Amino acid sequence: MTQTGTVTASKLNLRSTPDTSGNVIKQLPRGTLVEIVEEQGDWLKVSVGGQQGFVSEGFVSRQEDAPEADTDDSASVGASMNDAQTTSDVQPSVADQPASAGQSLTAGPTPASGSCKFVGNKAVTPDGMVFATRFKRGIFSSGKTSIGKFVGSHPDLFPGISPSRLRVMQAVSTNEGMLEAINTWDSAFLTFGCFQWTVGVGNGAGELPAMLDRLKRKDAAVFQKYFGQFGLDTVITPAPPNTLPTGFFSLKGTTLRTPQQKEQLRTLDWAYRFWLSGQDDTVRQAEIEHAMSRVDLFYRCPRCLINTRFVGDYVSSEYGIALLLDQHVNRPGHVPGTLARAVATLVAQLGADAPQGWQSVQEQKLLTLYLANRAQTSMTDSNARAERIQQAVASGLASNQRGSFQA
Repeated sequence: MTQTGTVTASKLNLRSTPDTSGNVIKQLPRGTLVEIVEEQGDWLKVSVGGQQGFVSEGFVSRQEDAPEADTDDSASVGASMNDAQTTSDVQPSVADQPASAGQSLTAGPTPASGSCKFVGNKAVTPDGMVFATRFKRGIFSSGKTSIGKFVGSHPDLFPGISPSRLRVMQAVSTNEGMLEAINTWDSAFLTFGCFQWTVGVGNGAGELPAMLDRLKRKDAAVFQKYFGQFGLDTVITPAPPNTLPTGFFSLKGTTLRTPQQKEQLRTLDWAYRFWLSGQDDTVRQAEIEHAMSRVDLFYRCPRCLINTRFVGDYVSSEYGIALLLDQHVNRPGHVPGTLARAVATLVAQLGADAPQGWQSVQEQKLLTLYLANRAQTSMTDSNARAERIQQAVASGLASNQRGSFQA
């Protein structure tokens, strides 16, 4: 699928080279739709109106792999906003730039006062920035910052987490959403973040309240900045150990349990607040930590035994754990049942259930059987997702050697 993006600056220079010394080919108004050709550091090579050039990455909101939606002429969006600002040369602010290794947490923008609105099919913030596109009953914004990109540039933010677990997260990140991703168009009312957590379908609990509860416990001030000051809080559902945490939101003291109550979160203003929070490093850190905690729900979980053994006794490579996490995100109820069927087949072939003596070759055979079984389940795009994780191994990001995963 072609990767596209929308200009979010008032006027953005399209330059001949990926630096500020390049000649300005033209200026792109806010809302201009561009086709992204490739990335070059903090710059994007784009094509627009038959011309190619370079723009600063920090002022293009990506729309890759987004749902197909009817959109207005993007050039008319910028014009209809009647934005009188001019910018001779737009550069990312400090908050927009990727942090280098060793850099501390960067605070995200403060929510602007006022209400969001639609300009054509574009959702616009109170301070005039396009942040999402209208689709069906709501909006979507794919975001632009992946788990892999953030972890790679912020290794200092995860001192208590093993490098191995971070590599697994980076390998899986190619199959998941961006840290700022938001949608309000489907049956889950509001979906946010790198693992696309939801409010919960129908009367059911969702994972998004649990993720924000982690944020609230991690940094109450950041939670208050984006959510608490507007009356949002979390109500977590009691659950046994080693089970997926879920809960509900409350709004101004009322728990949102019914579909009618949850509809209040489908508004542009709530989508904007979640989208904006995804640009704050503390929120991003909480997202990634919450996402990584899923590994503990199957790796050495007493509820997930296979032949009285832990899943980690059979699969101990970074590649294997990434594949299992990939399925757990998409279909958590299928792990470890899918693996158990592969174990049964391999044990029958080997004539013994003795994973303590396995080498990498035996684990690779197991994972081949596992992927064949996984492809027969209802998991979305199982083979394509597996191939992307295999590419992470081929690039050297993650290891397929037995014992390489260090929890």
